[in-house]
Formats: sequence, structure tokens, C-alpha cells
Amino acid sequence: MKAQSILVYAVETVCIALFVLYLGFMTQYYILFYDGTPEMFDYYKQLQVFNKEAFNLAIIFVCLALALLVFDLHKYRPGLVGLALAVGTTVYISLNSINILRVIPKYEQNYLALDFSTMEDYVPSTFAFNAALVLHSILIVLLAGFTVIAIITFIQRLKDGNPLVRKLI
Repeated sequence: MKAQSILVYAVETVCIALFVLYLGFMTQYYILFYDGTPEMFDYYKQLQVFNKEAFNLAIIFVCLALALLVFDLHKYRPGLVGLALAVGTTVYISLNSINILRVIPKYEQNYLALDFSTMEDYVPSTFAFNAALVLHSILIVLLAGFTVIAIITFIQRLKDGNPLVRKLI
């Protein structure tokens, strides 16, 4: 039970970190728009589309994680709704995170392929790409662990004869 609570708060924290990351994701790339070449501007526009999609997903991730938090606060009244939310949230967030994990290396590779020699004092940084990779990977692992623990907890409560669980089955 305590592990489940810890994982819910960890998932919420990572989702908020992703939200903040994507909120400021484009900040270090504005110079590509203002001082860069036409090729850099085209890349900037592509990156803007990616950031918009990733930011929208981060908002959904935070909302779903908050819903998990609500069910975690009511853990003494377990039911199929909470378990379904846990499994559904895990599947949705994990699949979307996997998709993001697939495209981030391509954007990073395209970024590093740009010719920055025309820009004075510009040092290419892949921090935002790397942070996104790490946070999405951590999120997938946390959600997998959370779902396993939620299923185990639900089965334990079912075996213990919890009447609230039995009424729903």
C-alpha cells in the first residue's frame, strides 16, 4: 500500500517535470528562428510542431496522474474503477511516451546535423532532448511498477473479502 502511494506521487512528479520541460522546450531554440539560416528555420518549425504535440500530451499526463492521486487518496475503498483507471492510464501514457521516445532521437540527430558556423557564440545543446528521453523512460518504468502493485493490491483485497470489491465483481 505504501509502495503504491509512493509510485503515484513519483508518477505525478515526473508528469509535472515533463509539463515544465515542454513548456520551456523551445526557449533555447528561438535563436534558430531569429539568427539562423532558412534550413534552421525549417527545422525550428518542425520542432515547434513536435513541441506542441508533446506539450498537449504532458497536460493530459498531468491530468491522468492527478486522477490516480485521487484514487490513491481513497485507497481504502478499492474498486474496479480505480484499477481500470490505473491500467488505462498506464497504457495510454506508456504508448504515447514510447512514441515520443521514438521520435526524439530523430529530432536530436537533425538538430546536430545543422550547420551552426554562421551563428556566432552559439553552442548547440541537446539537454532538452536528453531530459525528455530520461523523463519518459522513468515514467514508463514507474507506471509499469504502479500497475503491477495496483493489481496485486486489488487481488489481496479480493482475497481478504473486501465487500466493496466483491460488489463490483
